[in-house]
Amino acid sequence: MSGPPAHSDIRSSGKILELYPGSSASALGGARTARETLMAFLSAAGWSAGDLTTEQIRLLAGLMTERQKLLETIRDLSDELNSARDVADQDALLPLYNRRAFVRELGRQLSFCERHDVPATLIYMDLDHFKVLNDTLGHASGDQALLEFAKVLKRHTRQSDLIGRLGGDEFAILLLNASVEIGERKGEELRADVRALKFGDRAKPLQLDVSCGTIQWRSSESPEHLIERADEAMFVEKTRRQKSRA
Repeated sequence: MSGPPAHSDIRSSGKILELYPGSSASALGGARTARETLMAFLSAAGWSAGDLTTEQIRLLAGLMTERQKLLETIRDLSDELNSARDVADQDALLPLYNRRAFVRELGRQLSFCERHDVPATLIYMDLDHFKVLNDTLGHASGDQALLEFAKVLKRHTRQSDLIGRLGGDEFAILLLNASVEIGERKGEELRADVRALKFGDRAKPLQLDVSCGTIQWRSSESPEHLIERADEAMFVEKTRRQKSRA
């Protein structure tokens, strides 16, 4: 493959500078200034500044300056987009995924489980007595109770686990590489910590509880169907406990 034109032909022919096939343009991404970008561009093509006229260098420098500005704009827009995505994915009150983001990430996790034959268990939770607490103490206390519950969830989960708020007082956790037995034990641990939380007057505190439905994921099962089964299991458990208290 032929190299760049001889120096004697460059200024007289007015040929356009271009990267030759097989040359590496990766150096351009590492340049921090327009001058560095220009030098990297010429070097990748096998050229030097001495191969160009003063006017050609000036024009190329101007183009590289515009290129740097465009790259900076793209980086800024990318950062803003990522920030907007984080805001859109997070619950309005709690440092947890909202329902839309949770279902999306659940789908991704289940695809991983399908490919690598990894078991997973979903815990669907509903806070008991939350409406009474919210109506009695006010929405500010209700929000504080939700924040405390979110802290409990964080304490009992790993980095690989997925946590989301699916509704007002409904939450879900996906435990990767976990059986139903592990999920049920985790639910009991969560319940013990939640019951230890006290709100309102010390003389007559209000207490929360949590009902958990724990379901093992089935191969090829969709996120929506898994959530539906776990919701049903939670409802059965809540009904059973209500009858037991009665």
